[in-house]
Amino acid sequence: MEEKVVSEILAISNISVVDLVEGQRLRLTELQNELDNIYKMRAQGAFIRSRQKWLEHGEQMSAYFFNLEKSRAKLNSVSKMNINGSITDNVGTISRFCYDYYSKLYTSKFSEHDMTSFCKQLKNVKTITEEDQKLCDSPITITEIKQAIELLKCNKSPGNDGITTEFYKQFSEILAPFLFEVYSESLQYSQLPTTMTQGIICLIPKPKKDVLLIDNWRPISLLNNDYKIFAQVFAQRFKLVLDSIIDENQSGFMRNRHICNNTRLIFDLIDYSDLIKDDSFILFLDFFKAFDSVEHPFIFYCLEHFGFGAYFCNAMKTLYAGGNSSVKLNNGTTQRFDLERGVRQGCPVSVYLFLIVAQVFCHFIKSSNLKGIQVEERSILISQLADDTALFLKNVDQIQSAVKIIEVFSSASGLCLNLQKCELFALKSCHYRNICNIPVKDSLTYLGMVITKNEQERISQNFDPVIKKVKNRFNIWLQRDLSLKGRVLLSKAEGISRLTYIASSIHSDNKINKIIDQIMLNFLWKNRIHYIRKSVIVNSYKNGGLDYLDFSTLNNTFKINWLKYFLNNTDSMWNMISKSVFDKLGGLSFLLMCDYRIEKLPVKLSAFHRQALLAWKLIYKHNFSPHYYYIWNNCNILYKHKSIFLKTWFDEGILVVGQLLNYQGYLMTYDEFLSYFNLPVSPKEFASVIGAISLSVVSLCRGISYSKRVSLLQVADTICGKVCFSTSKNNKAIRSLFQKELVSKPHVISYWSRFIGTINWNKVWLLPNKYIITNKVKEISFKILHKFYPAKHFLSKFNKDIDVNCSFCFLQPETVPHIFWHCQYTKRLWWEVSKFINNKLECNFLLLYEHVIFGFLQYEKSMEREAYIINLLIILVKFHIHRCKFTNQKPFFSVVLKELENYMVSIKDSTNKKAVKTMYLLNTFKIL
Repeated sequence: MEEKVVSEILAISNISVVDLVEGQRLRLTELQNELDNIYKMRAQGAFIRSRQKWLEHGEQMSAYFFNLEKSRAKLNSVSKMNINGSITDNVGTISRFCYDYYSKLYTSKFSEHDMTSFCKQLKNVKTITEEDQKLCDSPITITEIKQAIELLKCNKSPGNDGITTEFYKQFSEILAPFLFEVYSESLQYSQLPTTMTQGIICLIPKPKKDVLLIDNWRPISLLNNDYKIFAQVFAQRFKLVLDSIIDENQSGFMRNRHICNNTRLIFDLIDYSDLIKDDSFILFLDFFKAFDSVEHPFIFYCLEHFGFGAYFCNAMKTLYAGGNSSVKLNNGTTQRFDLERGVRQGCPVSVYLFLIVAQVFCHFIKSSNLKGIQVEERSILISQLADDTALFLKNVDQIQSAVKIIEVFSSASGLCLNLQKCELFALKSCHYRNICNIPVKDSLTYLGMVITKNEQERISQNFDPVIKKVKNRFNIWLQRDLSLKGRVLLSKAEGISRLTYIASSIHSDNKINKIIDQIMLNFLWKNRIHYIRKSVIVNSYKNGGLDYLDFSTLNNTFKINWLKYFLNNTDSMWNMISKSVFDKLGGLSFLLMCDYRIEKLPVKLSAFHRQALLAWKLIYKHNFSPHYYYIWNNCNILYKHKSIFLKTWFDEGILVVGQLLNYQGYLMTYDEFLSYFNLPVSPKEFASVIGAISLSVVSLCRGISYSKRVSLLQVADTICGKVCFSTSKNNKAIRSLFQKELVSKPHVISYWSRFIGTINWNKVWLLPNKYIITNKVKEISFKILHKFYPAKHFLSKFNKDIDVNCSFCFLQPETVPHIFWHCQYTKRLWWEVSKFINNKLECNFLLLYEHVIFGFLQYEKSMEREAYIINLLIILVKFHIHRCKFTNQKPFFSVVLKELENYMVSIKDSTNKKAVKTMYLLNTFKIL
């Protein structure tokens, strides 16, 4: 079929463009659409297998898409293996080696004696409430099964039974009662059907690791959907009760907890190491194959210990009873082997089972005699993100004790330390290179972040590799003919998203911000001329922009979000260092209300905290008020070139300058101060404060009565505070505060207003978005309105060698008015379009040039439906003219009708609201 279509296309293409008759042009259009459909059908299969999100919905597939799938399939397949120092590509040898390795890995080494001994040491473990226990122990329901089916992700590879997610979702009403019977019987006999116990392990290479070594492949289990539905039911119950038993130290897989907490705590400890009296260490633990080595009896013991009931525990045992798997290789799979230990990476409930085990480890460490890092009155000992664990140890003496304590846990649970991959980081200077066979590092990687003391190196070592990856990804995507909106979408998905984690964890200097912004803009404009200012494209669609995100603004938003998190969780363990620092300035809430200048603050702040405070300063304009002219942290009240803060005064409620004035309106004397406030301060301290207050400030505050104690203004009550620190997710609102000074109206508005009277610009900009059409079609209107449509006359500004004559008539210079309106070929086309509208929609309609540019927007309410179709026709005809220009063809109305017919075919089965409305109106008016 494909060969026949291609042959006919080639035959027509061999005919000179000038000699093509209208019938041949129509046939060529039909054949091209037919070939497109063949490729689309093939692309759908490739799309499911590659699992690459279709970022540009509606844009055509290209060869790159298929190449992407091939490269990923190659990446995720084991073709060679280093076996005992010898590299082999023999399929049979690799298969036997993988079987031996994983069958040994999943063979239980459980010791009842070791677990019993360990359990005797566990005391005062949290348990779930009686209400939560009843929730988890309630019998499974059909409603839960239906909800679990809805939670299955589409376009995912099925298990070995081949039944897809889409099948289960399509027939969930029929299948749910049947599955209910299967699951009920399985729970009754504590045994799953044979196919539900089976899995296929797909090996995924760990990033930046030697793929020839089997240890550097992560085993992900492909499980049958009926198993995942069953597991999902109990995973949902798990999620509802875990908050009550999992400590704050754990950030992995828990609601409202974030990986940035873990990294920020470590950076705070490094940046403020002067607050720590001891020569402390951070021990980064690495458990060997943590998810794959935890013993099943230990998991079930942990569940019972946390108070889970018999029904729930039986369900977990049933899920793991008789489990077996095989490893997927290039040429088939290995033999099957039993899974006697480990939790399957790919099972919905496995992460929560592992969190239970990790919590037992956390509790065991906390209840031991290990001494953590102390900052003032608080101490911290452990932080976790699933199995990634950091221990904060007071001094070198604690390291050996920690290793011995972990060995006790390992013998009971199966989680064993991989000492070769454990690392130590000294917060102070350290002359040791190894302690207890664990290397002491000056720089290491933890949770994807490079940890180092030097702040500048921290920036470069974390941002540079990601920036390089972003550039590479952008260069690959630029091989495709993407629309502007498509590239904006990709700048977020492939650019911003990769930088979010780093920017949320560390500060970025102006140099890095400018580099990232430039890379993003260059990608948007395909490394060519920037036709529209950045201040315009950051506007929303309704204001003539592209909803583009610039990194500098987003980085400031991340820092405001950190301030928000801190203010909402001041006493959190993650904020203990930051709280200690900001308490020296009256607390963060008070500091944000002060007229501070960062370089004048009397406390040395880390670069991250400086950037967070600067971000707030950019949006919060400190208006002078004599009633609340704070003494503390005020950039205009300085002692030895620094602003001042005295905690004893602050605690007594002495906040504003006016409180230090006597009844005559002058600054108090030392005796007057002591008498009035009854606060014992030294003459030197008093003089340092009074001497820092200028006479001009005193005159401004004079004549206003103040009480002995003044109430603090709350930052959350300010206009900016309500936007930034409300509990709702409001990143867009925060960004808008930063963009106020950045955005500008499109300059073309004033240009077009000279020719046309009043224009509803919001309607003009949003008009193409009313229809389900591709971004490429929408883009024509956008380019025309912004005056950078690539007509030859416009392009001649940048390339003098271009022939500027019209692509259709070859007689006049090709300007936008000419090619879209005045050219004899487009004139004829628009005449036929107008005639068609008169016959089908509105007999009195008169098509004008302003309709082509802005759309048909001024009409009676009764004509709303007709106007909807008229504007759709205008948009499609403009795209037809554009396509003819770039394919060296003449525009014909008969071809437009054929394209409209193809468009209707493509949307007729769509459930999209825009498509449904469009098809209804097209059929109502019998357009074709």
